[in-house]
Amino acid sequence: MNNPAFQENDPSYYRVTKVRMLPLIPPGPNVVLDLGCAAGRTGLKLLETNRAAYLVGVEIFGPAAQEARKHYDEVIVGDLEDMHLDYKGRFDFVICGDILEHLKNPYRIVSEAYHWLKPGGHLLVCLPNVRYWAVLKDLLLLGRWTYTAAGVLDQTHLRFFTRSSCAQMLEAAGFQVVHLQMIVHGPKKNLANRLTGRLFEQFLGSQVLASGRRAPERAEHGHGSPLP
Repeated sequence: MNNPAFQENDPSYYRVTKVRMLPLIPPGPNVVLDLGCAAGRTGLKLLETNRAAYLVGVEIFGPAAQEARKHYDEVIVGDLEDMHLDYKGRFDFVICGDILEHLKNPYRIVSEAYHWLKPGGHLLVCLPNVRYWAVLKDLLLLGRWTYTAAGVLDQTHLRFFTRSSCAQMLEAAGFQVVHLQMIVHGPKKNLANRLTGRLFEQFLGSQVLASGRRAPERAEHGHGSPLP
């Protein structure tokens, strides 16, 4: 995957802390796998708030991975979809923060993550919401589906999700969805969301944040869901 933001040395892309995900990880000696860890800012915050005792990262961009190694115990460099990670039952949490939409087959990665988790472990997922009002406005009123340098229609996005399709992906892999929310950015949108009783939240939220819990046992569903 070619990432122009990283090549241009834009620190806003790979030095972001995924602050919305932090409250979903309680304090404790957690073993955490961070897929797409970038420069490791999220892991650093987990360490600073005593939410992680051991951190493993996967990152495709070498310079970012090198920076993440300052904080992570292990960082694997390469394309996640080309890897075979033998991590059966190792992690308390697996983080997929803004990465699944960049993959050819995110369903396979979610299914594999189930096995990387300990029983009772959690997969945390953050995804762009293609049901966002600006995307629908351009599509329905103007007939435009225009890729951009960042945002919901980031030019590097290969897969698109809504709140319900995110939940379905987790459930198909055997997870129990225990947290599912829309992330609404900006004071005006948040005010509109409150005043309308969250009726239009799925259009005002540009991202979906979810957590799926691994049950002690599950019926096997095969190796990932088929490509839709």
